[in-house]
Amino acid sequence: MTVDEPARAERAASTAERIADRLREEMLAGALPQGARLREIALSESMRVSRRTIREALLILAEQRLVTHERHRGAVVRTLNPADISDLYQVRRTLELQGARNAPFAGESERSTLDSAYERLSEALLAGDSRTTVHCDLAFHGAVVGLAASPRLDAFYEQVSSEMEMALMMIRGGEELRGLGTEQIIAEHRTIRDLLIARDVAEAQRAILSHIDLNERFLLSLVGAGAAAGDD
Repeated sequence: MTVDEPARAERAASTAERIADRLREEMLAGALPQGARLREIALSESMRVSRRTIREALLILAEQRLVTHERHRGAVVRTLNPADISDLYQVRRTLELQGARNAPFAGESERSTLDSAYERLSEALLAGDSRTTVHCDLAFHGAVVGLAASPRLDAFYEQVSSEMEMALMMIRGGEELRGLGTEQIIAEHRTIRDLLIARDVAEAQRAILSHIDLNERFLLSLVGAGAAAGDD
C-alpha cells in the first residue's frame, strides 16, 4: 500500500457518506418514494461519482434499513410495512419507558437536555418546518431515552433513528388528515416533559404510551391506506 492509498480510501468513504446523506434527504423529502428503484448507472451519472461510490452509499443506507436489495430489481427504497411499523414502535416503547423509569435519578444535564429539546421542537412546530420538526422530534424522544444515562441505549436509539425519521415524515405529511393542530402536538410533548421533570414516573409513562400508541395507530392506517390504493 502506498502512502497515498489510506488517504484515498478515506476520501472515497467520505464521498460515499455524502452521497448516502444526499439520497437519504431525497427519500425523506419524497423525491425518492418508498419502493423506488435506485439504479447505479443513473445515480452515478447524475451525481458524477463512480458506480463503486454509489454501491458503497447504498450499502450505508441498507445498514440504516432505508434501502433493500430485491431480486431482479436491485436496490430499492425500503417500503415500511405494518410489521416494520409495529416493531419500530415497540422499540420506542421499550427505550422511552426505560428513560422515564430513570427520571427520578437523572442528572441536571439530562433534564436540561430534555427541556431544551422540547423548546426547539415547539419552535419548529410553530414555524411549520416539517424537516426541522422531525429532527427536533427525534431529538426530544432521544432526550427521553437519555434519562436512562445508558450509552448503549443511546446508541441503539441512534441506530434506529433513520427508520424513525422516515416514519415521522409520513406522520407529519398526514397530520392534517388526523386533525391534530400544532398546539395539541406541542401540548402532548409538554405534558411528557413536565411529568418527567417532576419525576412522576407512572404518569410520564402513561403519557409516553398514549403518545406512541396514537402515532403507531395513525401510521398503520396510513400504511394500510397506501397498500389498498396500490391494489386498486
